[in-house]
Amino acid sequence: MFSQDQAALLSIQLLIMCHVFAEVHQDDIVDILVSEGNATILTCNMTNAKQIIWTKGRIFFTFSVLNNQTFSNVTSQRMSLDSNFPSKLNILDVQHEDAGLYKCEVSYDKGVRTTEWNLTVVDGVLEISKEISSWSYYLYIRTPAIGLLLCGLAAAVCLCSRKLRTATSNQDPVPDQFPLQSGGEVVPPQLQGDVDRRTNNKQRSQYLERLNSIYGP
Repeated sequence: MFSQDQAALLSIQLLIMCHVFAEVHQDDIVDILVSEGNATILTCNMTNAKQIIWTKGRIFFTFSVLNNQTFSNVTSQRMSLDSNFPSKLNILDVQHEDAGLYKCEVSYDKGVRTTEWNLTVVDGVLEISKEISSWSYYLYIRTPAIGLLLCGLAAAVCLCSRKLRTATSNQDPVPDQFPLQSGGEVVPPQLQGDVDRRTNNKQRSQYLERLNSIYGP
């Protein structure tokens, strides 16, 4: 005779193998790339679900919504259903043996909805080398463009500085310009000052002579 656990497992396997008189909705297959040693979570829609069956080859998880119970033949501690959300399958410390096709079948009143994931596991060192290569290629492409941009900015700054110096020199007065006499000769500033003083003294003496001639004896 079968025990209750064996009978439950047998019924679960029968449900996994076929769904009789059920409307099946197949969703698209989702490709997932995970580095070895990392964790991943697969989530399916369990709206109005009565039962959720997770399978990967011969591995299966079955959750009964009515009984709030989970049945599984998985012995690894790295793979488990979320106790609060059985629609989520957690895989910790992913290894290459975990790669493959995962399927989630949700049974509800109108039939079954199926979602699949194709999990690919890559080496962590290989993934890091790919990232480094992509960054190297990015820098290889961007470095000449950055160099040309800096050269253009430097040329623009030099041109602006040259224009500014030219404008400043045009605004400054020309030094050492000497005044011209009535005859067109250039007179140095010192000589011009002496001439002005002599002219003022001569005018003052002429003014005093006029006063003496008017008010004198």
